Amino acid sequence: MPRTPLDSLLKIRRLELDEAKKLLSEALARSVTASDAVKNAEQDMVRERNAAIDLAANDQAVEAYSRWLPVGRAALDRARRSERDATAEVESCRMRVNLARSALEVAEKLAEKRAKEQQVLAEKREQAALDDLSAQKHHSPQD
Repeated sequence: MPRTPLDSLLKIRRLELDEAKKLLSEALARSVTASDAVKNAEQDMVRERNAAIDLAANDQAVEAYSRWLPVGRAALDRARRSERDATAEVESCRMRVNLARSALEVAEKLAEKRAKEQQVLAEKREQAALDDLSAQKHHSPQD
């Protein structure tokens, strides 16, 4: 059976959905990585603070913490920004998947409609052929 433009459209829509799902999967992986980075940065903040406030810590530990604190805060801020960006990307990719799925469903429904129309047309042609045969049989001279 020859390929129709509708067949091509269905193929494109399926490819778009596959690509959108792949991008969503990648975005979810980046989101997990970003969340892990936030947790690690938060744990670093707690660990460094606890080391500085430890009663056994000397002045050098407190000074080291005071020098490290801006670096730790900056790392935590970067991690949180990355996490927000990753979350936004996941939402964007989810929307893309939903749009691609909807577009595929529309194309599939159109294909179903066309197939039903073709079936009805074939049935009408078959019935017309049977009617013609019947008419010829009734109008042919009797032997």
